[in-house]
Amino acid sequence: MVRDLQTTEEADRRTSRRDSGRGDNTVKDDRRVRKLEDIFWFLIAAIDILIFVRFILLLFGARTGVPFVDFWYNLTAPLIAPFAGMFGNIDTYNTYTGQRIEIEALVAIIIYSLIGYLFVLAVRLLRREPRSS
Repeated sequence: MVRDLQTTEEADRRTSRRDSGRGDNTVKDDRRVRKLEDIFWFLIAAIDILIFVRFILLLFGARTGVPFVDFWYNLTAPLIAPFAGMFGNIDTYNTYTGQRIEIEALVAIIIYSLIGYLFVLAVRLLRREPRSS
């Protein structure tokens, strides 16, 4: 899942050289599709970061009752909800320190990343021209 990072200008120059025989509308469409891909990657990265911060807070035993911690748990609860209870009653809670390993959060990060990757692949497939036979 390594992605070639490049500026929009570099991509536009490369596309315009490669597609010099195609019309301006096609180049503009390619820019829009690349922008859509970037938006998908941004959304997936934002979701993954939100869940990862939740995982770290739980791992280090952040106490509820602190406004920031409560805000973060409430913000990310809907993202984790589809995976809640996935592994039954695995007791990963340390009663002395309050630390907890939330395996569901790690699974959520993986699943959301894969879904985002599939969306980007679908956008790329829509952009691709049909093969001539």
